[in-house]
Amino acid sequence: MSLKIGSVLVIVTILSPVCHAVALNPFTWGKNEADDTIIMAHVIFRHGNRTPQTSELYPLDPYLNYTYFPFGNGQLTNAGKKREYSIGKALRQRYSKKLLGNVYYPNLVEASSTDYNRTKASLLLVVASLFAPEGIETWNHFLNWQPVPYNYRPTNRDEVLIGINCPKYVQLYEEHNQKPKLQADFQQHKDTFEYISKNTGLNVTSFYEVYNLYFGISTEEEWGHKLPVWTKIVWPKTIIDLAIQEYFVQTGTTELIKLAEGYHLKKILEDTRRKIENINETHGRKLYLYSAHENNLAEMLILLGVFDAHIPTYGSYLIFEVHKVNEEYGFKIYYQNYLSKDIQLLRLPACEEFCPIDKFTNILQEYIPSDKDSCYGEL
Repeated sequence: MSLKIGSVLVIVTILSPVCHAVALNPFTWGKNEADDTIIMAHVIFRHGNRTPQTSELYPLDPYLNYTYFPFGNGQLTNAGKKREYSIGKALRQRYSKKLLGNVYYPNLVEASSTDYNRTKASLLLVVASLFAPEGIETWNHFLNWQPVPYNYRPTNRDEVLIGINCPKYVQLYEEHNQKPKLQADFQQHKDTFEYISKNTGLNVTSFYEVYNLYFGISTEEEWGHKLPVWTKIVWPKTIIDLAIQEYFVQTGTTELIKLAEGYHLKKILEDTRRKIENINETHGRKLYLYSAHENNLAEMLILLGVFDAHIPTYGSYLIFEVHKVNEEYGFKIYYQNYLSKDIQLLRLPACEEFCPIDKFTNILQEYIPSDKDSCYGEL
């Protein structure tokens, strides 16, 4: 997802474009069943493979007027649909026995998406494979599918998944970009910025323009377009390395992190505490799904202090698992990058692999918005 200026339990699955590695089939993972102690999971995932969106193209782009029919710009490709469908299969494999059971009921899951076609379609694909009907829920023997509702908020009113569009965030981001240290960082890459500007027709003055260009070039290459000769000097390594730096700009201060992903963290904590308070509820909520973008994953990993510099690939997902261990509730944070057979259990810098919820909250308190903090109110 591109940052729009002026108007980002945990599993993340990531294929890092930095190394251009080949992802493993998710069904070949090693131990993939959740532990017996699990009581809830919050899953944040990136949408599937897509076509370029027009805002990522550049004036001298040889494919500027390519239509990508019948998909259109910024939409899921068939590869993207398969990838998202596989996420639901993997989650079913992990949570069927220990958490979800075999029967879907509306309160079982809260599914949310950003207000983009590709994230909405991705969410539909995930829930289609995750909640295939069985028994009494089967309503059409020729269609192994049942409708699962989801919600979304307008892009300009979604502080949970599109915090980077908050007016306060935009103002602070622009101010941060003008700081002497960042300007000095940009100056170090002046020659590269000028080379890219000359060959694209863009005015590249910061990491953001390169970050945005990355998505245009990568999606064109994925489609099968032959890239212009000029890209050989800077693609893929130079552009990817510079694009990754934009994540650190977007989260360059405590306040920027708080606005970018703090509202989402706050919701995860509130929903978790609500579950703990109603632990004996019959047919209660057990799963939260969030269909979002690569920047959501990168920014949340930065907030957690476990970010390994990369651009999260399509279908990458981050899960906050809630467990009850020895009468204590806490999080286990997992990360799946499709590059290893087993999912990775992460460890926050100041906590254990099982991080008690109170300790988890205290460690990250500075990033959790208070009731006085405002995203869309007075600046």
